[in-house]
Amino acid sequence: MPDSHGGPESWLPAARTLAHRHVGHAELDLLGSSATHAVLLVRAGATRLVLKIAASSARPGVDLARSAAAQELARRAGVPVGTVVAAGVDTELPTVQYLLQEEVQGIEWRTVRPHLRPAEHARAAAEIAGAVLALQSVVLPSFGALDDPAPQSLVDALHARVGLRVPDGARRRRAHDVLQRHAGLFTTPGRPTLTHDDLHHANLLFRQGAGGWTLAGVLDWDKAWAGSAESDVARMAFWDDMTGPDFWSVYRAEMPALDGWEQRARVYQLLWCLEYDVDTARHRQDTATLVARLT
Repeated sequence: MPDSHGGPESWLPAARTLAHRHVGHAELDLLGSSATHAVLLVRAGATRLVLKIAASSARPGVDLARSAAAQELARRAGVPVGTVVAAGVDTELPTVQYLLQEEVQGIEWRTVRPHLRPAEHARAAAEIAGAVLALQSVVLPSFGALDDPAPQSLVDALHARVGLRVPDGARRRRAHDVLQRHAGLFTTPGRPTLTHDDLHHANLLFRQGAGGWTLAGVLDWDKAWAGSAESDVARMAFWDDMTGPDFWSVYRAEMPALDGWEQRARVYQLLWCLEYDVDTARHRQDTATLVARLT
């Protein structure tokens, strides 16, 4: 199979091979795809798994073995995630990498949140804060990629992230410039912790049970790295309806804000704006506002 794929159907031969190898006869439903990756639901009797498959050439930007390692670290810390069945590169399919995991069933936070009563919202927000705190309890050897333990400073790790995540050109140059301009803010960053970096509405699934709505799973660990505890919450604070008084009362009880937090948060938020390539009036305005505050 080539590294470049022409359309959704081109992923199916490799997906069928991988599914058969791990679960036997199975039905596959394509949930989404692009030129570099695809996500499929694998159904075999009562078994329901999710298969993520990507071109091997997509590494290091997308490394599904690294994603699986991050999920396992999170699971051990008590974060609800789908159990990984297998991940890596199959010897018979060297041009693709894959991650096969149990399906997490639930409803996205953006859908659940508007229907919650105040007490229900407080409980759900506390569960989100608890999951973030659990992530931050995972202390890692050094800032940077999970599969690169070579010691480096947080600023150097952030520059490396920019090179990996922000498209080349004016936006990448802007990101490096802002980091250089504000490097002094990041000289005492605290310990490197497991950082998801994509904790938006669609990656938090909730499920309703006898006791109410509970956090069922945290999805999509492809951006995970060893970062600062502030990175995840800075992005969450920037996104609509991801934080609020109920979240912060629980989170700040364990992780008080450090000096310089507000300005560092703006840096993290601008890095996300420069990484997220979307041309809307809202995104342009948000980016411009942050640039004005940081330059």
